[in-house]
Amino acid sequence: MQNKFISALKSMFRDTGDFFRKQQWKEILRFLFFLLLSSGFWFLQTLQQDYERNIELPVRYKNIPPEWILSEDNPVKITLLVKDKGTTLMYYLWKANFSPVEISLSHLAQSSGQSLQVTAQMLEVMLSKQLIASTSILSIEPDKIVIKYDSLSNRLVPVVVNIAVQTRPGFQLSDSIRISHPEVHIYGSSRTLDTLDHISTKHAAIENVSSTKELTVALDLPAGVKSDYETVKLTVPVEEFTEKRIHLPVLCPDIPSGYALRIFPASVEVVCDIPLSLFKELTENELEIQVPFHEFLECQSTGKLPVQLSKKPSRVVNTVITPDEVEFIIEQLSHD
Repeated sequence: MQNKFISALKSMFRDTGDFFRKQQWKEILRFLFFLLLSSGFWFLQTLQQDYERNIELPVRYKNIPPEWILSEDNPVKITLLVKDKGTTLMYYLWKANFSPVEISLSHLAQSSGQSLQVTAQMLEVMLSKQLIASTSILSIEPDKIVIKYDSLSNRLVPVVVNIAVQTRPGFQLSDSIRISHPEVHIYGSSRTLDTLDHISTKHAAIENVSSTKELTVALDLPAGVKSDYETVKLTVPVEEFTEKRIHLPVLCPDIPSGYALRIFPASVEVVCDIPLSLFKELTENELEIQVPFHEFLECQSTGKLPVQLSKKPSRVVNTVITPDEVEFIIEQLSHD
């Protein structure tokens, strides 16, 4: 069986070789060779002719005075129409990325108003540095650049934190997040600054947190606005929390003369979460339930009033009051 397969394979190779040795195929291959050779000569000759091509170069502004801010509509690219032999233009095509045209503002002539001007002649000198000497510049778009700028105004604004904190079970934020620079000076055009009353940090997220964390985040500055700080440091205080129960009286500080107020029950239980390190420090004096007398009057028809804490430290969270409403009676005292 194996011998038959080998014999068939040899026969197939022999027949294929005989086919390509035929005179007809020799002529076709000879024709294709000379066609390819002539196409190569034609292509090389074609590349020696002159052609035109557009080239785009990015623009970068430098040496900007610190008291200036550039307008957003200043050109960010320049388009050249150039002429040269095909070989040179093919090189530009392969090069693809040109270095930015760097325009220094240090020695530019002042134009009308708050603007500087880069003339066509200056542009041509800058652009020629990136081109081969044989390349001719036919046109430049834009043919000159007027650089517009504004003098910077400044104002002091608060920093708003934009962070998502996810703690491990049993842990919580023990206080407000601290910011290394709660206020920053921002600089920009007066028109832009008038629309800003704060600066936010860029969004950040931390997960599975079980201890105090410090992280550095960037400020989310709008386009055309600078700040004396680009980043701020955040301190995220996280501690293990535990439950504490405290009984508090329900107080009414402003009972008018001639009235008596009876509250049932006279005290309620407050259950709250507190950092474990502060468990012993939290006392009844730091929590309070005070209800103005006018609120009792407003609920006199039902004789029931919901109660809530009127004072509590920021480190106390997740408070539950039991019962969450009290019954009361207002008595008007008689005068003998």
